[in-house]
Amino acid sequence: MGFFNTKQNQDLSEQWRKKYLNLFDEQNKIEHENQEKQRLLRQFIIQISILCEGSDKNLDPILLNARNHVKNEVDVTTLKNELKIFNESVKNLPPKKKKLEADLLFDFLIRQYPDPVQQAALRELKGLVNSEERTAEQLTDLFIEITNIIEPEIALELEVNEDKNIASDVVLVDVRMVTQQLLQYVSSLPIPAVFEAQTAAVKNALLNPEQSLQAFEEVLNDLIELLLKIKEFSEAEQQDIDQFLIHVATQLSELNTIVTETNTTANDTTKNRNKLDQAVFTQIRELQVQAIKTTSLDSLKGMVNECFKTIAADLKSHHQQDKEQQQKFQDSMAEMLNKMIELEVETEALKKELKVVHTQASLDTLTGLFNRNAYNQRLRDEFARYKRYGSPFALAIWDIDYFKKINDTFGHKAGDKVLVLTAQQLQEHTRDTDFIGRFGGEEFVMLLSSTSKEAGLGLADQLRELISKTGFNANGKSVPITISCGITEINEDDTEETLFERADKALYEAKNKGRNQCCVL
Repeated sequence: MGFFNTKQNQDLSEQWRKKYLNLFDEQNKIEHENQEKQRLLRQFIIQISILCEGSDKNLDPILLNARNHVKNEVDVTTLKNELKIFNESVKNLPPKKKKLEADLLFDFLIRQYPDPVQQAALRELKGLVNSEERTAEQLTDLFIEITNIIEPEIALELEVNEDKNIASDVVLVDVRMVTQQLLQYVSSLPIPAVFEAQTAAVKNALLNPEQSLQAFEEVLNDLIELLLKIKEFSEAEQQDIDQFLIHVATQLSELNTIVTETNTTANDTTKNRNKLDQAVFTQIRELQVQAIKTTSLDSLKGMVNECFKTIAADLKSHHQQDKEQQQKFQDSMAEMLNKMIELEVETEALKKELKVVHTQASLDTLTGLFNRNAYNQRLRDEFARYKRYGSPFALAIWDIDYFKKINDTFGHKAGDKVLVLTAQQLQEHTRDTDFIGRFGGEEFVMLLSSTSKEAGLGLADQLRELISKTGFNANGKSVPITISCGITEINEDDTEETLFERADKALYEAKNKGRNQCCVL
């Protein structure tokens, strides 16, 4: 024992313990790095398979299988087999060139650039792209030619940088326009509560348009990953609902069985009672016949006694059967009542859960106003009411002035506060019958029931003036809030699109006139 208690052995033991812990930490680090590499590999394979999907109908099922295999973990053996199948399929693909289809791109560019010279050049280039000589492999050259037409200064800068072998960081994509579209799309999605924090982070990243292409690609990757998680979560919720519906169907089937058995019991009771009545009637009838025939009083007494004994035995048997059936009936009714209570409790819980989900799906998480989905539904209701009763309504589109400048100058938290304060003023000073929602970004929409555009203009001006007096301080500086508005009224020939376009045109006019004002069309 003294050997183990010496100081030298204690020091040696401590050294081995530290060495073990260091090795353990290194092993954990290696394992963590391997897990991270595996996660990145899975993400890369999933994104590559999504991008390649649709390129060839023979490859699509192989890509789908590979994507499904790597969603949760990487099975090396299975992945090797999938890659082998993929390689063989690629080798067997017939050589072909996919013709470049860019009609939508050119139509958009022609609408975006009204200059006749540019439009003529774009139409000429569109004709060349649609010819057989143009293929998808020439996509880079196509973008350069488009840039030469619409932005010659950028094209010249690109050529100079290329001649000087300078790496250019010029981005040919309008990042701001893309981010606005993505923000509107994300704002219209019903986001589950568990993903609200991640969604807010992605939105904040999208609100920064001055980012490099690499940072923008990272934001897009985060957005894709978030959307995939939301999709998986929604599918899991749908499975839970499906399971509950199956459970409800089973419960209803059991209730139907109990009701059927109860009806059968009641029918059996009625049949037994009829049999008893028939037996008693037969006994009495026989007694009457025998009484007529007999001449001896003692014999008649005997017959009467026998008859009463038989009737008493039948009554006793019927009473016993009736008692058993009554007990069976009561048990069935109690079981049915319990199942109905259980089903009612489960249904009520599901109704509450669905109500919460529906509310979350209809509200904007930042401002608490209704979102774009709710606006679309309310607009359809207003159109239906107008067509049926002729009840007019007005549409107002609001846009916060210089919102990008506020974000750039004071930060995104200040921008969020501007949105929240504006939403509060709009909501607190409108009628309960009116609809106010956040359309996306810094835009709000308002549907004014039974209101003409002139009356709507008066209300909008009051709200605009009230909001212009609402401000706050951020980092010791005053943050002003002004808002512009475009208003229109429903017409007989209107569709949802034409009504919105007219209000949006009125908003554009208000912006051109200097902002912080309302215009009506």
